[in-house]
Amino acid sequence: MRRAPVLLLLLFVAGCGNDRTLPPDVDTPQAPVGERTVRIADARLQFEAPENWADLPPAPPRVGGVRSGRATVAIWRYPRAETLPRTAKELRRVRDLLVARIQSRDTTFEERSTRVLRLDDVPAIEVVGRQTIGGFAVTVRSTHLFYREAEVVIDAYAPPGAFERTDREVFLPIQRSLRIAT
Repeated sequence: MRRAPVLLLLLFVAGCGNDRTLPPDVDTPQAPVGERTVRIADARLQFEAPENWADLPPAPPRVGGVRSGRATVAIWRYPRAETLPRTAKELRRVRDLLVARIQSRDTTFEERSTRVLRLDDVPAIEVVGRQTIGGFAVTVRSTHLFYREAEVVIDAYAPPGAFERTDREVFLPIQRSLRIAT
C-alpha cells in the first residue's frame, strides 16, 4: 500500500489537469501584418488592408469590408436619386444633416470631430465619434463619399480602448490607400 501515497503525490505534482486555459481573445483587433488589395466591385473602389484581417462578406446594403476581433471596416453603398453634394458649401450643409441624422438614430452618439474632404478626388464627409453598434460601445470614423449616383459609406470602428491604435495602424492607412473608379 505504499503506492497510494506516491500516486497521490504524482497526481498533485501533475496538477490533475485542473489548470485553467484562458480562452482565445476574439475581441481585440490583431496588429496589422502584411498588406493586400481589397476590391469592392459594387462600390467601384479598392484599398490596401492587412493580410491578417478577414474579409467582411457583402450583405446588402453592405458591399464588403474587412475585420479583426471587434474592429471593422464596413463598406456600404446607398443609391441616391437626388443631386449629390459637390461644393464645399453643399458638403457642409449635408454634414450638418448627417450629424443630426446620426444623433437621432443613436442617442449614445458623441461627436468628436467632422470635416469635409476629398478622397481620391471624390467629395467626402468624415464624422468621428463614439456610439453604440450591435449593443457595443465603439469609436467610429465614418466617411461618406458621393459619386456615381450613390453615397458610399466607410464605417471604420473599434472598441474605445483599441480605437486609437487601430485607427493609426489600419483605418487611416486604408483611407489613404483608397482608389475610386468614378
